Amino acid sequence: MNPADTAALLAGAHSARVQVRTRADLAPQSAGDAYAVQDLVYAAVRGGQRVTAWKVGGPDDKVEPTASPVLRVLKTPARVAAGDFHMIGVEAEVAYKLARDLPPRDVPYSDKEIADAVSQAVVAIEICDTRLADWKEAPDLWKLADFQSNGALVTGPGTRWWRDIDFRAQRAQLLADGRLLADVTGAHPYGDPFRLLPWIVAHCARRCGGLRAGDLVTTGSWGGMHLVQPGCEVMARFPGIGDARLVLAKD
Repeated sequence: MNPADTAALLAGAHSARVQVRTRADLAPQSAGDAYAVQDLVYAAVRGGQRVTAWKVGGPDDKVEPTASPVLRVLKTPARVAAGDFHMIGVEAEVAYKLARDLPPRDVPYSDKEIADAVSQAVVAIEICDTRLADWKEAPDLWKLADFQSNGALVTGPGTRWWRDIDFRAQRAQLLADGRLLADVTGAHPYGDPFRLLPWIVAHCARRCGGLRAGDLVTTGSWGGMHLVQPGCEVMARFPGIGDARLVLAKD
């Protein structure tokens, strides 16, 4: 496959606001292929802007994580048109905001250096969407090429004292119109979401010249993805950290 051809298919889906079906002849053959597609599509749909927010995650620490640019970043309380999305999935997440640059260098950054570069951990709602009409059956590498189903990220308040949090005992709730979708404790796949940061720092150093001050990294779902309907109000709540709110407007 040629990443440029796969990227053209997906970029066309973005610009026309339609979904497309996966094709065997355009299928990514490796994570590297999928990342090349991501870079080309992001450049096409964002006019060459630099990526300032990333998502990173995996099912557990026995599997290589995956990464994707975040397409849109919004601040709570956010209001977006539900019609902007084909599928509306929501997830409660913890994201880290950087206070200093982490450029490429020969010696890997230590965990302490990375932690010292983090200004705060913030509550986030990821809006999940897909440009793939056959997303339920699509191979994982196709989903990775399609920004790992990212649609947008809503960020809420956070804390500078995130290193004092025992994330294995942290509670997380996700609500839609006041109805609990998830109420979990210590549910992050890696136990402590910070464990993903050394990987994404190294990944971005190789891929895009490193992370910079002000960049965001969101670290995956607490309690899974939940499909919601247009018109609802979504809230992610992490007691001791904060809340993020999102209205999916019908108009």
